[in-house]
Amino acid sequence: MAPVEKTERLGRNLGFFSTFAIGTGTMIGAGIFILPGLAVANAGPGAIIAFLLGGLISIATAISMSELATGMPVAGGSYYYISRTMGAAFGAVIGLGSWLALIFKGTFALIGLAQYTQIFYPLPLYLVAAVTGVLLLVINYRGAKSSGSLQNITVIVLLVILVLFIGKVSFLVKPENFIPVAPHGIMSIFTTTGIIFISYLGLAEAAAVSEEVKNPSKNLPRAFIASAVVVTIFYVGIIAVVVGFSGPAGAVTTVTPLADIAGLIAGNTGKYFIAFAALLATLSTANGAILSSSRFPFAMSRDALMPEWFVTIHKKYETPHNAILITGSVMVALLFFFNIEQLARLGGAFNILIFILLNVAVIILRKRTLPGYEPTFRDPLYPFTQIFGVVGSMLLLPLLGGLPLLFTVLMIFAGAGWYMFYGKGKAMPAYNLFDLLENNVERVSVEPTSVGRVLVPVSNPGHERDLLKLADFLGNEIICLHVIEVPEQTTLMVAQEAYHEKQIEMDCRFQEDFEHYPAKFGNKREFIFAFDHDISNSIIEQAEIEHADIIIMGWHESKRFKYSFGDVTNDVLLSSKSQIALLKGHLPDSLKKILVAYNGKQNSVHGLYLAKKLAANTGASIRIISIISPDEDPENKAKLSTELEGLVAKITSGPASFKMLERYSIEDAILEVSNGYDLTIIGDSSERFKISLLGTLSQRIARHSKKPIMIVKKSKPISKESMNYLLKKSARKIYARLRKEKYQD
Repeated sequence: MAPVEKTERLGRNLGFFSTFAIGTGTMIGAGIFILPGLAVANAGPGAIIAFLLGGLISIATAISMSELATGMPVAGGSYYYISRTMGAAFGAVIGLGSWLALIFKGTFALIGLAQYTQIFYPLPLYLVAAVTGVLLLVINYRGAKSSGSLQNITVIVLLVILVLFIGKVSFLVKPENFIPVAPHGIMSIFTTTGIIFISYLGLAEAAAVSEEVKNPSKNLPRAFIASAVVVTIFYVGIIAVVVGFSGPAGAVTTVTPLADIAGLIAGNTGKYFIAFAALLATLSTANGAILSSSRFPFAMSRDALMPEWFVTIHKKYETPHNAILITGSVMVALLFFFNIEQLARLGGAFNILIFILLNVAVIILRKRTLPGYEPTFRDPLYPFTQIFGVVGSMLLLPLLGGLPLLFTVLMIFAGAGWYMFYGKGKAMPAYNLFDLLENNVERVSVEPTSVGRVLVPVSNPGHERDLLKLADFLGNEIICLHVIEVPEQTTLMVAQEAYHEKQIEMDCRFQEDFEHYPAKFGNKREFIFAFDHDISNSIIEQAEIEHADIIIMGWHESKRFKYSFGDVTNDVLLSSKSQIALLKGHLPDSLKKILVAYNGKQNSVHGLYLAKKLAANTGASIRIISIISPDEDPENKAKLSTELEGLVAKITSGPASFKMLERYSIEDAILEVSNGYDLTIIGDSSERFKISLLGTLSQRIARHSKKPIMIVKKSKPISKESMNYLLKKSARKIYARLRKEKYQD
């Protein structure tokens, strides 16, 4: 009898309107009942344009989120989209920041709700807020369906009341109240957009429940875009009738212009009617915040960025009850410790950052491949929608003021610190932004393209024969390159003529050694003299002209008592499209035993391929080693053993074997084993270094090994190490120029 498979999953209880209601309900909140007066005070009738601009940015982001959500309909929303596009470190920053920002906003809504209850009956403010928060906590604890049902009813009633308000007041609008449009200048409109942008912060909350939405390929895009469009229409309509009815001066005389206008038109009945709508709005905002914000720690815990305790699913209600309890409790506790209104506005600044990253994520995923990402909805206006969303959000962020910006920066540092302290090395995803940009997210399983043409730059007579021997073993055609560096003050043609006149002995020796080298396997050989102002540029250029499959270079000891690759090698690694092999040490006359350090990544796969080429031409045996932690899961150990066994089975050139070593130090393990082999091949894939373009692991092994080491690396022009190197190189050039100008003065 076949074994019974056991699966746990969250039920999909939310339809289109429930999802639409979560997004709409959290956006149409306390802000629209409080912010119109502040907006008109800052921009006059231009506040209408401010609300419209904020809405357009939200609509653009909603379209981007629709594409992301249909490709990744998983709980966590913006956290999940950004972490899968940019890596776990970005995920930690966005997850913690989004969680706290939504909690702040929900707490602010609770206080707003308590304040509006004062219109009906004077009750202790914080008591009402706390009791409401606890009730919402219980509702969400029992499951998303009951919470979604409450949201549906609330949003329907709220929209009906606002439609009646707009319709009634629109008949009393005075056109002269809209002139002048921007009495305080055009910039006041953009500043006001930043101030009122918190009103639009509900999209991320709707995205956070994507995993619980029925038929996500259809319902998610419709709900996201509809929420943004409907809210924008209502906001623009409300602020327009407020300005048109009372004029700029009248609108700024109160913090509750909607209630006051309703009172003027329909007396206390109208005032109570709008106050009731405000209660619904604040209730909807608080409920949506607690419903969605609890999903962020839940999603982070599944990625090992928070303790597994958050992952626990309630047996009866199928909800992440621990995450909901923590979120709701923190929301209620904040009522008594912080200035909630200020914290809610600060949270708005962080959410603008999320909008920027969401739009950028779509641009990245359109250009790069993420396994399993196949969105059913694609923005037909790409990339204009995303560019508008990014630029618009970036313009708003600095307009929020210094304190919100400081909060955003602090949250970035807090998230990054949490990742380094808790999640690094175990958090998902295992790749980062640069891996995705390099299309190197998955382990390489395909056989690398064959090595045919080998370029060997030579500059050291003591190392030339080793490089040529290696090139002979690996390639079918050998191209030897000697670059003659020419001062900037001398033209290349003049340098070439002077060289032919002088025939420098050292330069001629390289060519003679190459011509007399007894190549056994290379069918074709070519020697190139290149005259260039920049050696690294010449190597890169000649490699492209000759269509070189691989560049073989040497690594020599520097005068600073350690091995250094130098600027030439770094420049080649930065810009070359060819694979690169760096040889440290001297090859023995006879290669008998080759060691390959394998970790399954791209460069180690290429390293194993080169080892097989060497073995086929030398008869050497191959030993594959893979270093794993003693604490590694037994299932992963068994999987790796099976993979290594399959790799050995494919080696037909000679004897081959593998071994898994359980060590905490990869460096020590490789150095220990390498002493018994003629050549050790390392694929520089496992570590990234802050300054050099090569990893610290491969550098340390090469530095301390007593036997020859060959480091294999594929150029990655957009990788983190290349960016760091470019910054370092630029800074060095600027410093040199400043020193030169100083001495000239």
